[in-house]
Parts: sequence; structure tokens; C-alpha cells
Amino acid sequence: MNAPAPGPVFDVLAVLNGAVDLRSYPRRNLVLSSPRIGSSSLFSGDAYRRAVFEPVVHLVNGIEFLESQGWELVSVVERNIDTSCYTMAFMRRV
Repeated sequence: MNAPAPGPVFDVLAVLNGAVDLRSYPRRNLVLSSPRIGSSSLFSGDAYRRAVFEPVVHLVNGIEFLESQGWELVSVVERNIDTSCYTMAFMRRV
């Protein structure tokens, strides 16, 4: 019996840090997930800007990295679950 394929959701920081090697990833589509953003009411000033924009910067870096590896961006969605926001980029192998 074959092991199930890894993914399809990958943490963008793991991809950027090389902890995930997608060269042997068997599927045509995957999802990059950004770090979780907590409730914005807990932050102020610079901490608020970091909490909001750093996950977006990581996600864009991940998208650009995967585009250089033969993937293309299909869409980006944001989901609010309880008091946290998750941003995900859907990618397809070209």
C-alpha cells in the first residue's frame, strides 16, 4: 500500500526555509498557508503593522519562490476563523 501524497496545504515559512522540498510533490495543485494573524485588537502601532503585513509579505515571497520553480498563482483567499485570519494562495504546476 502506498503512503498518501503529502500536502496539499503547506506552511509558507516551511517552504521558504527549505523544510519542505516540493520538487517531488506528486500533485498538480497545492495551497500555501500564511502564518496566522491573531485578533487585531490585541495589537497597536508597529506590532499591529507587523501582525497584519508580515504574513502577507511571507505569502508573496512564497508565491514568487514557487513561480521560479514552475508554479503559477491561481487565487488567494482569506478566511476568518474565530478571532484569527488565515491567508492562503492556491498554486498550480505549469
